[in-house]
Amino acid sequence: METTFTRDLFLVLIAALSGGLALRLLKLQPIIGYIIAGVIFGAIFPIQGLGIERLAEIGAILLLFSVGIELSLLRLGRVLKVALLGAGIQIILVTFLGYFLLGMFGIGHLTALILSAGFSLSSTAVVVKILADRGEIDTIHGEVMVGWLLVQDLAVIPMMVILPLLANSFGGELVLGGGRALLGAGVVVGVSILVGRTVAPFLLHQVASVNSRELLVLSAVALALGTAAITSFFGISPALGAFLAGVVISESQEKHAVFAETRPLRDLFVALFFVTLGFLVSPAVIFANLGLILTLAIFVLIVKFLVVFLVSLGLGYHGKTAVATSFGLAQIGEFSFVIFSAAGGLGLLSAQMTSVGVAVALLTLLATPFLFKSILPFWRWLRNITAAWPSFNKFIIGWDRKSSIRTEGLTNHIIICGFGRVGGWVGKALDSVGIAFIVVEYNQKIVNDLAKSGRNVIYGDPTEPEVLEAAGIKEAKVIVLAIPDRVAQEQLITHVQTVAANVKIITRANLDEDWEKLKHLRVDKVVQPEFEAAVAIIRSILSSMGKPKEEISEKIKSLRLSRSRQG
Repeated sequence: METTFTRDLFLVLIAALSGGLALRLLKLQPIIGYIIAGVIFGAIFPIQGLGIERLAEIGAILLLFSVGIELSLLRLGRVLKVALLGAGIQIILVTFLGYFLLGMFGIGHLTALILSAGFSLSSTAVVVKILADRGEIDTIHGEVMVGWLLVQDLAVIPMMVILPLLANSFGGELVLGGGRALLGAGVVVGVSILVGRTVAPFLLHQVASVNSRELLVLSAVALALGTAAITSFFGISPALGAFLAGVVISESQEKHAVFAETRPLRDLFVALFFVTLGFLVSPAVIFANLGLILTLAIFVLIVKFLVVFLVSLGLGYHGKTAVATSFGLAQIGEFSFVIFSAAGGLGLLSAQMTSVGVAVALLTLLATPFLFKSILPFWRWLRNITAAWPSFNKFIIGWDRKSSIRTEGLTNHIIICGFGRVGGWVGKALDSVGIAFIVVEYNQKIVNDLAKSGRNVIYGDPTEPEVLEAAGIKEAKVIVLAIPDRVAQEQLITHVQTVAANVKIITRANLDEDWEKLKHLRVDKVVQPEFEAAVAIIRSILSSMGKPKEEISEKIKSLRLSRSRQG
């Protein structure tokens, strides 16, 4: 038995290493590689024992534990309306439509319900990684996606609570059992939070005061597994317990240390989970159900796009934001695998249907990077197509197009594209010296606030030529690109250099590679906030060490010159 376990563990680790490395070289999320490698290795070397599956279960628990730690109520609050309504409507509609479609293929009611519920979730890990790589976390669509994903992650909890009920109850008993379970879950959640806010932070603080990384990791993992065991004892999914443990820790001062110290352990066990999931997928089953898998994958991508797009428009977001959000959330996520795996372990999903669900999810995940690259081309195509129907065109741009502009006789003014944190500070500085400026923004709330205060503001996408024309681009002195989206920045730079070559262009850059690319576009000034922060820190350090102002200025000048040469 020990020999079998060691062999299986070795195979799983080799598969994880191979798949993760291959996908990293392709600049894709390793999760996809883990599952694909698991499918390939599993077809050649099937797992012979249950020990690895037990370790994989720990991976699912630690995954939900980390979600609880990272729970950001502040970020969720900024997009609360669209996140709660949007994600709620999307989960219900996709689940219902998926259930209907699977029924048409003759799939049983319970199986169809579980699969369609899994299909309704998107991938937090993949989407956030792509947004970070593109420098779009702080964009409007980035914040909407993150809030939407957070609500979806929270929706996993009641799904995991219901699964054991589906395995043990039917008909009227299911309703009664469901009521008892939800009541029990409420009691467990309440007691956990009540106790957790007092006991857990105290214990963690005492452990942290010892200055032992090992003890901090042990205490955090013990809390996660212990809470998972308690919820499991009451007939509730261990995932709920793990999530609650994470939420409890998120209330403590040690949350960042706990997350950092436990992350390597979580990554290891999560890798085991996804690889093991791949081992359980049969290539023969995939080929036998290839038509069904392809149909479901296309269905998920199209339906999720349409639902997210229409809901985003209905909640007042600009069409470009709606397109970006709908493309970004079209895939099936990692928590779907958790649901499929848990349902399979409870006997609710057959091995065949588990393989089908995983295969569909994999196809949508593989499509995600290409969907992100298609956002702007699709948006331009949509604008061109809808131009012949003014009413629909106005709908996708925004019905409430509040603007407050006074461009008559306005020359040598400043145009600020994007009025977030960076653009807002630029506007305050210009106000203080009495320099006229016009804001171009497609965050409706910001536009409304600026219009009420009597500011010159235009609601619209700054990459649209007619919007820049309305802002008086040809008469402007300077255009400031305070938007974080590099693709949109490049589009704007090209357009301004074409129609108003004399206008000075100043743009921000999120990443080093963005700085280099933007410099090559021959803009007048590229400002990277991280670099400027480093300059300010260096200036402060040299000043505190008693260095003369002339020497400090010379050092800063040398640093800037060195960076300029790098570009």
